[in-house]
Amino acid sequence: MQNYKLFVSHSSKDEEVANAFVNFMYKIGLSNEQIICSSTPGTHIPAGEEIYNYLGNQIYNEKIYAIFLLSDNYYVSSDCLNEMGAIWLKKAESLCLLMPGFDFKDMEGVVKNTKIGIKLGSCDSMTKSLFNDYKVELERKFGLNVNLTRWEVARDEFLGVALNNARVFDMAFSRSFCIGDDDNDGCAVIKKESNSRQITAKIDFNETVSNLCSIIVYVTTNDFRHHFINGRSLCFEAYADSGVSRGQVELRISNVDMPVTFLLDTDENTYRISLEQFCNSVTPWKNLSEIKFVFQRKRVGVPGKVVIKNLRLE
Repeated sequence: MQNYKLFVSHSSKDEEVANAFVNFMYKIGLSNEQIICSSTPGTHIPAGEEIYNYLGNQIYNEKIYAIFLLSDNYYVSSDCLNEMGAIWLKKAESLCLLMPGFDFKDMEGVVKNTKIGIKLGSCDSMTKSLFNDYKVELERKFGLNVNLTRWEVARDEFLGVALNNARVFDMAFSRSFCIGDDDNDGCAVIKKESNSRQITAKIDFNETVSNLCSIIVYVTTNDFRHHFINGRSLCFEAYADSGVSRGQVELRISNVDMPVTFLLDTDENTYRISLEQFCNSVTPWKNLSEIKFVFQRKRVGVPGKVVIKNLRLE
């Protein structure tokens, strides 16, 4: 009888969660010979192999149990969708794991949302129960007998990693500028949290002739059409001292800056701005290159401090 192989189909942009999932499988008794995952050492594509020929041979020649790690990144990747189609044509058994923030209504293509999957991003009793059902499938397919305590520890560690991988922008790639004044520094990012989810900026118009200071967060995922179609919002928490009371957030969409104004307070508030407020046409969302926070000069040039946290899509 041909033995199963666990095939982890994922986007390279979600490799942190894919690697955590493979480590989860190692901890409950699977070996690297039983797993195919292109992002993980030991289960990766061997040196010298042609990528698509190797993966195609694995799909068609092995008895696979597919794990689809679904996300917005997955659905904008033609390679992922081709992989999904090949697995579907083979009629291989599969399980869908949905990345945090990705919903069943977001699922497209040949893998239907009518089949039970598991949403990541929570460690609640329902999520754990669904993973326990998956444990039964693993034991049946791979001949395992997993100790329950060992399973629960490994399961919860993986759920914790997935929980930290929501649609959150890495704010480490942030720079500050005084617009039109390259010689002075009236805007400066003075602190970045180690987890890259919070920045603190000093805004001081006494140190610049510019009327505008900006903080730019560079993004790496440029195709936002899927986010727009599915009604996402740009969300963040922010607050400021009395020196700053108003700001704009601008998205550079197809090389055009699209602004929305928001009011700042000394108390931390959550801001939720639908993508449609920036641009209500789907085509320009193919290219989003940066997120910019802009602050205007007040009549009284009192220095201010702004904190922006957890820039994300929901």
